[in-house]
Amino acid sequence: MPLELLQKTSRRALPLTVTDIESIDKLRVLHASGHVAMLLPSVNAKRQFARVLAITEKGREALANFETVSG
Repeated sequence: MPLELLQKTSRRALPLTVTDIESIDKLRVLHASGHVAMLLPSVNAKRQFARVLAITEKGREALANFETVSG
């Protein structure tokens, strides 16, 4: 679930580089929904990665709601 990845990411030092394709796909969802600011190479790039720069205010609000429900 993307919010679980957001929670894990919030506990890491940023910027954070991710190379796992499954996690990159989840980060794309989080980025599209405005939860993280990040850099991505083009879809056709030989080396896929995501560099998470920040968790946005919207992302922090989603985390607070997620942690209330799940915890």
